[in-house]
Amino acid sequence: MFSIAFPNIFNGSKVNLYQDYDAIKSNLTALLSSDKGALFGDPFYGTKLKTLLWNQTYDPIIRDLIQDDIFEAIYSYMPQITVYRNDITISVVNNVVLASIKVRSDSGIESNLYEISLLTGAE
Repeated sequence: MFSIAFPNIFNGSKVNLYQDYDAIKSNLTALLSSDKGALFGDPFYGTKLKTLLWNQTYDPIIRDLIQDDIFEAIYSYMPQITVYRNDITISVVNNVVLASIKVRSDSGIESNLYEISLLTGAE
């Protein structure tokens, strides 16, 4: 699997690419940091995480909503990887919400090393 190396896309006359693990992490980060409706032409791309994080009451219901939102986005927009809902763990450490995601890719990569920090609405 390959992905464009954002934000350092160009290197002279060549395009920088990420491969395998880095490509998956780059695509996950772009997907989870995008708001629904922000991508012109596809109003369903992205997540509602910023809205959910603004609440700042990280009770089990909000954690489930965050987990569902992440799962639905990955399921819909990253068919090259397999993620089950119980592979996504949400935790709060020092007012920062962390999402740990265990991923299985079509290229044989299995990793639980994708830990993405989701900033709260207060930061």
